[in-house]
Amino acid sequence: MPNFNLVNEKMLEVNLASDQVYSQKGSMIAYKGTVHFARSFLTGGGIRELAMRQVTEEGLQLMSARGKGRVYYAYHDLYIAPISLQGERLYVESSSLLAFESSLQTGTTFQGNQGGIQGLVRGYVSGQGLFTTTLEGYGDVALMSRGNAIGLDVNPTSPIFVDPNAYLGHKGSLDSQLITDVGWKNIIGQASGESYQLKFAGQGTVYVQAYEREAQS
Repeated sequence: MPNFNLVNEKMLEVNLASDQVYSQKGSMIAYKGTVHFARSFLTGGGIRELAMRQVTEEGLQLMSARGKGRVYYAYHDLYIAPISLQGERLYVESSSLLAFESSLQTGTTFQGNQGGIQGLVRGYVSGQGLFTTTLEGYGDVALMSRGNAIGLDVNPTSPIFVDPNAYLGHKGSLDSQLITDVGWKNIIGQASGESYQLKFAGQGTVYVQAYEREAQS
């Protein structure tokens, strides 16, 4: 299976041994060995899944790399966060995907299914849309972020609260809930009305990036 290694915080090296990896179109910057590249599309889900992707922003075109060698990836000076999935399901926006192993199952989930009306509001206030991409199985994924990303563990006794713009993705058995707070950011002048937090509870990991919405006057 492919081996994902960070060259530095903004460059990923993928070692291929007669296997395949998908990447964001235009992210390959160098390679060596016998590697064949082709245009691709986010896979999985059949005709219904394909139709859903075509009417949402979760249908980004990708590139596939197959063969033996080393491929180097970077994209728009963004930071890279590698994640290893061990039979888990990862929720992430497709625009934040840099690369992932072809062994992973992909899908599209409606945000509203993750918490009713709160899922809809979450997609609206975060600017991430109402649909999100899922990857599930065993293999590596590399995400892109604005600023270094970290994974914060969540357990049933320790929920976590995240700014919607800092949220990058999550994995595990987590329930999300939108929390409104009229004062937590008014103190520093970032909000003129209600402010929003995402609450995650259960067992899993939430990935956050060093990014925050600009202050509003």
